[in-house]
Amino acid sequence: MIKLISEVEAEEKAAKKEELESRVLMQSKTFPLPVYQTAVYPRLYQDEKWFRFFRSRFINNILSLFTREKIINSFIEDIYPQTKVLQMGITFGDEIKDIADQIGYKGRFDVIDVNNAQISFAQEHLGDGYPQVKFYHYNAEEKLPEKYDTIICFMLLHELPIVSKMKVVNNALNSLKEGGKVIFVDYGRPNMLHPLAYVVRMFNRLKQPFAEKLWDREIASFAERDLDYNWQKTKFLGGMYQRVIVTKKSKDQMVY
Repeated sequence: MIKLISEVEAEEKAAKKEELESRVLMQSKTFPLPVYQTAVYPRLYQDEKWFRFFRSRFINNILSLFTREKIINSFIEDIYPQTKVLQMGITFGDEIKDIADQIGYKGRFDVIDVNNAQISFAQEHLGDGYPQVKFYHYNAEEKLPEKYDTIICFMLLHELPIVSKMKVVNNALNSLKEGGKVIFVDYGRPNMLHPLAYVVRMFNRLKQPFAEKLWDREIASFAERDLDYNWQKTKFLGGMYQRVIVTKKSKDQMVY
């Protein structure tokens, strides 16, 4: 029994040491705003009035045809309390609070974004009541210095050119701990007879030129080794939105 207790204490010390060391590794860095963001969204992510407008749950529910909260609720239970979680990109809305509540104070929630203005707006909006949440100026295309239990890519891919999509998807997959998962939430291809398909296509071509690639290709197709992972896709609102949960296969399931 004494030996068993000592082993448990040793494991706890090792876990605490790993956590302390990992908190030092993730640091904000200096990244220029990507060309695609300044060219396609020159004011949207720089002006606080737009952030305040779009962060409203009411506005987000209307714009998503009351689908956004349904999507968030569909994956929130896949995030375990007291774990280490990363979100790639700051989006409009309150999903950061929802995720932070699920993780709890004893967990860790890192949020990265390449836009310093978005980070400032989000920090002010979140307030001081969530010590488990840390914001970092970091480009999701760059290799991450840490590994996570869960990585969330929420409404980010549709804004990225195809090369950037590939970098972000592979970066997320390569930054998972053993047994971890990546949760992608984004636009998808509406069903053939969807009444809004034509309207959405025209809007995308005018305002979101990189979104249509998510109609033409599965998210798995952006991964270098997609066969090493299980891809579980769920459609919402007739396919207009998709949630893809990715887990790594065991070694005996992998294709070499």
